[in-house]
Amino acid sequence: MKLEKPFISIITSTWNRENFLKKLANSLIGQSLKNFEWIVGNDGSEDNTDQFIKSLSKEVDFKIIYVNSQKRIGKAAMDNILLEHVSGEYLTWCDSDDILLPETIKNISKLIDEIPYREKDMYVGIYAQNVDKSGVSQTFRENNVLPETKHVSWEYIHEFIKGDGTVFERSEILKGKKFLEVDFLISESSFFLEIYKGKKFIFTPLIVKIMDRSAENSVSFGKKLSYCRGSAYCIAKIETPDRFNLYSLSKKIKIILNYWRYCIHGDINFFIAKKNV
Repeated sequence: MKLEKPFISIITSTWNRENFLKKLANSLIGQSLKNFEWIVGNDGSEDNTDQFIKSLSKEVDFKIIYVNSQKRIGKAAMDNILLEHVSGEYLTWCDSDDILLPETIKNISKLIDEIPYREKDMYVGIYAQNVDKSGVSQTFRENNVLPETKHVSWEYIHEFIKGDGTVFERSEILKGKKFLEVDFLISESSFFLEIYKGKKFIFTPLIVKIMDRSAENSVSFGKKLSYCRGSAYCIAKIETPDRFNLYSLSKKIKIILNYWRYCIHGDINFFIAKKNV
């Protein structure tokens, strides 16, 4: 039986990932708690993604919302469309080459219940750990895994982690928010950093996701110069003067060089690039 009002919305934008998407779908089918919906955006795939999702939606015991684009519009634009379809109280992104562990939704639902009711507006939600196919943490530095679940600020998390974690956040805080549609892909930091600023999370070492980056068009580990415009606009947005001034000289130089490199390869007009930065 499919719930009319899911508690969690899982968002997946996909492009030519049918084989990976099947693994993610199986991980959702295997969830012990089905209080979620799966919102899938097919970004002009040339494989059998369309047929697969349409067939799957008739078979599973959870709600699937499917958006199909006849041509590639890019992950940023697709994610903006998918956000409009969210009906869960909480939402999370799950790339098509990731899989959720069987108890993820159940465990996250329990953690959400631990958010103090009177402080709910101060919390974004849950920040949990990812690992790769070899079991290596993609979230924490080696020998520095969070020892226990804590209620902490975003600033604490941002300094503690090394990379990708999974966030289950209140849908309400993302209403009216959009990714910049300047490229097929733009770093999520350009979207989330300002939203998370000053907010609280339940920060947990609980492993919820296995990340597989063997796909040729991997979002997280693809070629650095594939989406130059998105990279340039991201740097311009997140590197505020206060933030930039805290860096070492070498890091400042690296950021400046990368910014102009991305602008050049992204064919961004010099005067627009100068204004942005």
